[in-house]
Amino acid sequence: MSRWLSNRFRKNFLSSQFGLTPKHTILILFAFTFIALVILLARFALGRVEEKIRTDAGEALQIVLQTTQESLNLWIESNKFDLTRLALDPRIVILTENQLKVPRNKKDLLKSPALRELRIFFEINKDQFGKANFFIITPDFINIASMGDKSIGTKNRIASQALDRLNRAFRGETVMVPPIWADVDLASSPSNKVGAIPSLFFVAPVKNNQGQIIATVARQIDPSWDFTRLIQLGRIGKTGETYAFGPYGKLLSQSRFDEDLRKAGLIAESEKSILKVSLRDPGGDMTKGFSPSVPRYQQPLTLMAKQATQGESGLNVEGYRDYRGVPVYGAWLWDDQLGFGLATEIDQADALSPYFTTRTVILTVLGITVFLALGSLMLSVLVDVRANRALQKSHEELELRVEQRTAELKENQARLEQAEERSRLLLESAEEGIFGVGEDGLVNFINPAGLKILGFKSEEVIGQKIHPLIHHTRPDGTPYPSEECPMDHSLTHGVIGSRDDEILWRKDGTSFPVEYTSVPIRKNSDIAGTVVVFRDISERKEAEEALRKSRATARGLLDATQESLLLLDKEGIIIAVNQTAARRHKKTPEELIGKNRFNILPPDLRESRKAHFNNVLQTGKPADFEDIRNGMVLHHIYYPVQDKTGAIIGVAIFAQDITERKHLEEEMRRNMEELEQFSKLAIGRELKMIQLKEEINELLRQSGQGEKYEIVE
Repeated sequence: MSRWLSNRFRKNFLSSQFGLTPKHTILILFAFTFIALVILLARFALGRVEEKIRTDAGEALQIVLQTTQESLNLWIESNKFDLTRLALDPRIVILTENQLKVPRNKKDLLKSPALRELRIFFEINKDQFGKANFFIITPDFINIASMGDKSIGTKNRIASQALDRLNRAFRGETVMVPPIWADVDLASSPSNKVGAIPSLFFVAPVKNNQGQIIATVARQIDPSWDFTRLIQLGRIGKTGETYAFGPYGKLLSQSRFDEDLRKAGLIAESEKSILKVSLRDPGGDMTKGFSPSVPRYQQPLTLMAKQATQGESGLNVEGYRDYRGVPVYGAWLWDDQLGFGLATEIDQADALSPYFTTRTVILTVLGITVFLALGSLMLSVLVDVRANRALQKSHEELELRVEQRTAELKENQARLEQAEERSRLLLESAEEGIFGVGEDGLVNFINPAGLKILGFKSEEVIGQKIHPLIHHTRPDGTPYPSEECPMDHSLTHGVIGSRDDEILWRKDGTSFPVEYTSVPIRKNSDIAGTVVVFRDISERKEAEEALRKSRATARGLLDATQESLLLLDKEGIIIAVNQTAARRHKKTPEELIGKNRFNILPPDLRESRKAHFNNVLQTGKPADFEDIRNGMVLHHIYYPVQDKTGAIIGVAIFAQDITERKHLEEEMRRNMEELEQFSKLAIGRELKMIQLKEEINELLRQSGQGEKYEIVE
């Protein structure tokens, strides 16, 4: 036996002199295989995280873009409706007809009483017309009236920059003219502002009593006010921006980053970015000092602008440079009806900030894990080599050294298990809170992130039932029984629970909205416990609330007008209605939505209005008519509603109570008839007096006397 051990010892000794033993080789291969597997898993996990963040960012961008487009359309239609109503005012028609009779030179036009009356009219109606300039434009595009003197008698700027839209107005359509350069100062502009300024126009036809279009009335608005503010309401993140642009890539709304543009030399200190900045790719980040090698006009359009100006809507979460050269994600569309595009963007670094944080944590944990694994491997090899060398000292100590070696191997195994435990704890250092519950229902571990979110210390949670600590009360303040808790169901029923509409309670008694997933742990088909991953979603809830408020703002715009506004689908079902319309039906908006519009109308109006509705669906053209309901004279305009492909999907109804206006018109007609009758009586009396004087003169001549009365023919 001793001879066999001696031979065996010599063989192992020689093997240790010329290289590693097969066991060491296998151990090293196993270690490197483990490291490679961990790296692959980490890379896969990071890829999934990045993909999820990109997807979420893309969905958020599209929601913001769609909401902004809907709000902008409502604002535009409201302004067009107001201007259309104003253009129908009889005073505007009469004063415009009088001004058209004045010679087309600046001197005579400025002296015209009709111009003075028009300015007084618009000043009196500034609450409806807004703080904006106006123009009366003739069919040959000459300005014959406005609030300022400079443009009187000159050709209107719209004719030289947006002739197609001005022609549409002269064909009877109320149109919006996207921002262009205009000479006349706005009421909102500083008094020292001179020269051409960006201006947005609404233009409506002015018709005489025969229905002929005799001129147009145009409203001039500063696009940096409501137009820009409405567009900039929709954005995400710290660097998000939504803006409008024209067919040649010019900004039509004000940029959020005017200061960056000034530093980059794209606009002067006192200038705004509207119509000044083109959406061109400079080739590098100008906010970080990059200086393009080619002039701005030779730079290509940004990826977004190139596609959008070709009529293509799109979404990009791979990254492209914006007009500052900053890498961004974006969503965009081109609206043919409005004649311009909308884009919403967020800096790529801002969108990916959660991914960068997660990547740093995972790579740190991975590095520490690899370091500990290699350390353990080196320690194991070193101990094994030393043990083999120790066997050389004495054959007599073989049995003792074998026992020592066995003890050392057990100690190394314990150290390896400790290292694995430390690695597990390090992996628990993710941003999400994680805790485990044993089959006895008591918490057996919780990671630092979870303790930080909940405000507890480890010893206050370990060994305790988790539900009474953090999940005892619902958001409405009522008790939350543990048997109804999805976390408890994972332990008792073995089901996965996931919620994002509940709250957890901190140690200090405060609560926070939470998203959590509870997963059962199974061992040999038995439930051995559960693991719960949770996160504080306060910021997400705030973002959802902000979106809700944005939609509420759009709803407020609908309810602010005194006209009835309804939106019907192709079947006549009400899908949106404002407060004014609801009051006229003596119902709430909620009671009307989902009802058939024509079923709630009186029988004497139902068929006629339905005929107008069907005609709009068939022809795609607006309908304009009046009728009487419950003693009120109502003016209706039905507009077709189209989807992105141009297909009609419904009808928008605008209804205005014009009873008072009709009464005034009738009273004016009666007064005119009375005046005409009085004139006829006065003329008849004058003729009789002349005849009597002639008879008296004739009698005097016959009696040889001179004529008493001189009659002038």
